[in-house]
Amino acid sequence: MNLICDKAALVNLASVIYFLGQMLSTPLFGWSADKFGRRPTLLLSNLLYTILTIGLVFSRDYTSFVLLRFFVGVARQGMNSSFFILLMEWTPPDRRGTWAALAELSYTFGVLLITLVAFLLQNWRHIQAFLAAATVLSIPIFWFAPESLTWLCLHSHSDQVLINCKTVAKFNSIVLDGPTNDRIRRFAEKAESAEATRAYSFLDCFRTPNIRRTTMLCCFSWLACYFGYLGSSYLSSEIASDVYLNLAINGLVEFIPILGAYGVASRFGNKLPLVVYFLIGGVCSVVAGAIPGRTYTELVAQNIMAVIGRMFFVGTCCVIFVFTSELFPTVIRNNGFSLCSIALRIGCVIAPLLPLMSPATGVKGSGFLLVGIVGIIAAGSSALLRETKGKPLPDTIQDAEKLGAADSMKLPDGLRLRRFAIRKSLAAPVPIPVIVTIPTPDRRRVD
Repeated sequence: MNLICDKAALVNLASVIYFLGQMLSTPLFGWSADKFGRRPTLLLSNLLYTILTIGLVFSRDYTSFVLLRFFVGVARQGMNSSFFILLMEWTPPDRRGTWAALAELSYTFGVLLITLVAFLLQNWRHIQAFLAAATVLSIPIFWFAPESLTWLCLHSHSDQVLINCKTVAKFNSIVLDGPTNDRIRRFAEKAESAEATRAYSFLDCFRTPNIRRTTMLCCFSWLACYFGYLGSSYLSSEIASDVYLNLAINGLVEFIPILGAYGVASRFGNKLPLVVYFLIGGVCSVVAGAIPGRTYTELVAQNIMAVIGRMFFVGTCCVIFVFTSELFPTVIRNNGFSLCSIALRIGCVIAPLLPLMSPATGVKGSGFLLVGIVGIIAAGSSALLRETKGKPLPDTIQDAEKLGAADSMKLPDGLRLRRFAIRKSLAAPVPIPVIVTIPTPDRRRVD
């Protein structure tokens, strides 16, 4: 297509149109997955993605190429949200963080694979043909992905719940006897929700106070997640002069935070690691922006801080998806996930503009400073979300509201201790200074 010289900007425009396709299709697939199920939505979006990816191989002009890229983004969004929600609803609480990290690891393997393919083929049509073949091979996976038991229970499909349980038991060489089948059926019938018969929409993410608060905080955290990751990538200098080597090194660097998240999630949950990742990533970006970058040494130091910051923003990607799926109830989980995806795509659209910020403002390093400030603010907003470690997924809006209300009523131990010390000092006949910083005593003596 000769996208060189004065037409080089059209390459970035094609990426922006692709992200717009993902952003605009988010409400449709969110509603579809909550209404008709995660599995049908995943199959439909996968088929569309396969057909459109094959069509890209035969595009002959820029207009047809970007039009197909827009609809590829539409289908890709349906695959992303449905797949991850289905994964989280099939995974027990103590394993969700581990499987979320493994899902991110597959993305990094994909980056390394496409780097090798691009190096060997070096023709965009041939590379696109390879991607089309890979999507065709992914279609049979649909038959190995049963529908979410949580969604089936809440939508009065008790018979299908029993069928899926038998399928899982057979795969694991477990025999379900008659009494066990009866218990499963009674459990599914008991779990059926009268609420699930009504149609839910994105408005339900804002009707009740705790879910509304969760939605707004999660949306900002998602925006900051990819804004920080892509922003650090666009602003940092290339590690190697060769484009293929540079892409491979960037992919290998991402293994470090993903493997770290693999071990951290099961021990500390999702909230604390997410706050720490955002905070360190934001601080590193601020430091990178404060380095002038005039000399070679300063440029290297700035690049090192940018890479470290990007690694921690990659860590947020390993945590935030599973954390969000645990915060929203089943009846609106895909709707909430889709709203957050819209915020994420806004960050994706803004991030490519960051390199233009310094020339426009005259402030050197202003792009890094903005990424750092957003990351630090996101650390604070993530700290306001409720803890989900070791807790079951909420099914209804009432369940999520109860969990949110119970979490907001809890005070950290330090605050509880200070309040007790102040109350004791006021009751004493002689004024006694309150010691704020004291070691935490045995809870039984405090209570």
